[in-house]
Amino acid sequence: MTLVNGTNGDQRVLKNLGFYVAESCDGQTDFDSFAFLPKHHGLLDLLIAQGIAEECQEGDSIEPWQRYRKADNPRLTGIHWCVTGRCNLSCRHCYMEAPTGRYGQLPFDAMAGLVEQFERANVLEVSLTGGEPFLRRDLLDIIQLLAQKKIRLSQIFSNALLITDRHLEDIRRIGFRPAFQISFDGVGTHDQMRGVTGTEPRVMDAIRRIRAASFPVVVATAIDKFSLAGLTDTYELMKRLDVQAWRVSAPQATGNWRGTTSALRLDEQAKAFVPLAERWIRDGQLFAIQLCGFFHGGRPPRSGIGPAINPLRQEPGVDRASGQLRAGATGLKRPGKIPDAPKYSPDSYDCGACREQPNVLPDGTLVPCPGYVDSILQERMPNLLREDLSQVWTRSFLRQIADMKKKDLFARNPECVACELFKECGMGCRASALTETGDLMAKDPLACEVCRMDYKKQFPDLRTLRN
Repeated sequence: MTLVNGTNGDQRVLKNLGFYVAESCDGQTDFDSFAFLPKHHGLLDLLIAQGIAEECQEGDSIEPWQRYRKADNPRLTGIHWCVTGRCNLSCRHCYMEAPTGRYGQLPFDAMAGLVEQFERANVLEVSLTGGEPFLRRDLLDIIQLLAQKKIRLSQIFSNALLITDRHLEDIRRIGFRPAFQISFDGVGTHDQMRGVTGTEPRVMDAIRRIRAASFPVVVATAIDKFSLAGLTDTYELMKRLDVQAWRVSAPQATGNWRGTTSALRLDEQAKAFVPLAERWIRDGQLFAIQLCGFFHGGRPPRSGIGPAINPLRQEPGVDRASGQLRAGATGLKRPGKIPDAPKYSPDSYDCGACREQPNVLPDGTLVPCPGYVDSILQERMPNLLREDLSQVWTRSFLRQIADMKKKDLFARNPECVACELFKECGMGCRASALTETGDLMAKDPLACEVCRMDYKKQFPDLRTLRN
């Protein structure tokens, strides 16, 4: 059971006692009756203190969208939705193989049908990507439809070239304030990676306009041997542009990047990232940062991350029916501490993100995450034009992947059972393992190398800095 703040996207997963109290905040229930004990009143006081509930006049009623809604499927926090396969660039590393339009683009009526499925499955929020989403002339109509269904727009992924001030005004008018994740592949090398001359200054101008309109900006930078020399200049540009987060990644060997000759080895990445992390700390950690799988710190904008931690959440490992109670008031508190890296156990789920935020492709195919696009398993994935989201999220080949635990991988990787690095590595990412080895159940060789070569120990220890 999840309590959702419809304004800022914060979420509270409730135990039975918390759910009982929250559901009773309906304007009709008498909390002075014998059905409510001191423990219930204590939780009620907490909800009021945090702005989640408020006292009302006798007989008042809540709005229909504030009522508890139950879906017949496991919890589904969000959808990463590729709304088009079309693009106005020709990026060397595009996993969608743009601008070929391989995955097409559904008409608006079909898109509206998908939104209906999202509503029935209690999807809490959606992020939009492509291709280039702003190539859709009906993009604002889709965003308006999400607003009507009380599905929050958390993030928009874009190359920024088509974003106008009018777009920003209309999105704010609809009632959303998503984070914009803008692709920028390095000072002096962006055009080379993107395949179109003259895009670099236009992207920088767009980021300035988005920030001037008070939207959060996350910049995503893909690196290779050509862009490595300009990485420090790109970092300095991020400071001047006042971005909220900077994510640097090495492209996955899928789509257009398959067979590339300019990919960086892990040791080359680490050597470039260590001084960058040190500079980021000296500068006062002005924005959140992620340097591939080696280093991350700071807090990205709320609209780009998952559920908030809270004292009312259910016990670890429990995955109950994905009912939700929507609260219109603001004031849900967020955790003040950056979580440490996870420590894996055999009973850990293999991927928390795949369990709550799958990816819908432009043709309606549902995959666990973008890492499965152009993989040998893509044809086995369900398609929402033929099957309902609630059904496939409950029972399908994709669901088997979402429910996979670390111990399920031991039979294929016996050397990992007794490995002293298992708690840190967890056998890595399934999508990466699939890309690198062709075997979904194999250990991820990239994660294994990062741990065995102790690359992370070369980086500053943020836990020490926090203490």
